Amino acid sequence: MKRTFLAIHIPNGTEYPALVESLKKNLPHEKYINYCRPDNIHLTLKFIGQTEDLDIPAINEACRKVAQRHQPFTLDFDRTGIFGSNGTPRVLWLGMNKTPQALYDLEADVLDAFDDLGYLRDRQNFVPHLTVCRIKSLVDKKFFQQIYNGIEQKTYLHADVKELIYYQSFLQPTGPFYKILKRFPLG
Repeated sequence: MKRTFLAIHIPNGTEYPALVESLKKNLPHEKYINYCRPDNIHLTLKFIGQTEDLDIPAINEACRKVAQRHQPFTLDFDRTGIFGSNGTPRVLWLGMNKTPQALYDLEADVLDAFDDLGYLRDRQNFVPHLTVCRIKSLVDKKFFQQIYNGIEQKTYLHADVKELIYYQSFLQPTGPFYKILKRFPLG
């Protein structure tokens, strides 16, 4: 059994690490914020979870076929958002003001392919985002909100999407570690 998911790798550039460092600098008193490592940035298309080893060849073949049907495209992550409420934020994320239709088409095709394999889609709508940090609790909610409201809305990450990556995820006390199982070029 492996814990797996299908995603798009997002290179971290320079603006994203600067955003994270700025948040850490402005919020040193917030001990219950866990920042995602810049080298782990990805856009999940399908979280599969516990995967039987015997299923992996069929998953690889389905991913190869999906990737062949889609052409490369670009993504610009240029806005921030929060999951949870303003009073109780749980996740600070980066999203896109203009999400390309190509991403929605790719994600729908991925979900259809995994449905056919018996890995059914969950009921949540696809909200393309990159997790910046997870928030367990806040010492000073008002100050966090001030910092959040002051985040400049600009392009923090740009990605030329040319492939899908099938990952294995290992949960560790220091945070998740991802191993690439297979790459699937688009087009």
